Amino acid sequence: MRAAGKLWRRLSWAIHPPVLALGGGGARGFAHIGFLEVLEREGFRISGIAGTSAGSVIGGMFLAYGTSQAVLARWQEAFDEGVIVDVPTFSSEDDDHSADHPLLQAARRFRDRVVISLAVNRSTMVDAEELQRAIDFLVPDVKIEELRLPFIAVATNLVTGEEVRLDHGSLRRAVQASSSIPGLVPPVNVDGVPLVDAGVIAEVPVAAARSIGGRVVAVDVSAPLPPYREGKLVLETLMRTGLMTSNLLRECQLRDAHIVVHPEVGSVLWSDWSQFDRLVECGRAAARRLLGLTPPLSD
Repeated sequence: MRAAGKLWRRLSWAIHPPVLALGGGGARGFAHIGFLEVLEREGFRISGIAGTSAGSVIGGMFLAYGTSQAVLARWQEAFDEGVIVDVPTFSSEDDDHSADHPLLQAARRFRDRVVISLAVNRSTMVDAEELQRAIDFLVPDVKIEELRLPFIAVATNLVTGEEVRLDHGSLRRAVQASSSIPGLVPPVNVDGVPLVDAGVIAEVPVAAARSIGGRVVAVDVSAPLPPYREGKLVLETLMRTGLMTSNLLRECQLRDAHIVVHPEVGSVLWSDWSQFDRLVECGRAAARRLLGLTPPLSD
């Protein structure tokens, strides 16, 4: 019975290769590499990719380089050469284990004040040139029209709040616009329009993927809402309420996908690049579960 199900899944996928909707999530997006790797190794074709933020970076690299192994190698080179941008971290798991210590409470209050001061006195927290260097290193200088399959990098129009689907022109520029987290890096100007990360309105770009045509497999690498704890400071409370809104919007949009995959990325911070290997393996495991594959002895 299990073998028959696996055969049917393979035949169905071969007849109607789906479009992938790869969600944003910073470092958690590394799971997309592992997911694509298993699809590629097992011969499961796709008919296009729509990506938000990290999903646009990984998806664009995959279609440009041609293989998941090339994407994996390029990221490893980026880490070795130190081109990945360090970003401020506003919370840590340690907070939940030590909030009752007066000295640590004071330290957290100081941290919040520093972050708020930066937000008030600076337009962004990361130099745009740093992000540009990273994108230039990771993403080939090609046009989206030249990719082997349809591709859409999804961004947000900062003026109107509308979703913008970048499906032609510079791949690097499109990916950078889709990855420009508001407040961290400056908006990217495309055709006179300031664009920022699409995670604001389309964390998993299901609608964009559907516009390519065919069934949609959505890969959601979002983190769960952390457990509530009394005594949270102002910044953490604001972040929590923002996450609630994002979760509701994402769940609503995922209903339009034919299949939704949730790699078990846990609560890894979006800026924790050190979890690269673990997150890639999370993507592999999610793909194996989806396809009904027995875990190999090694990947």
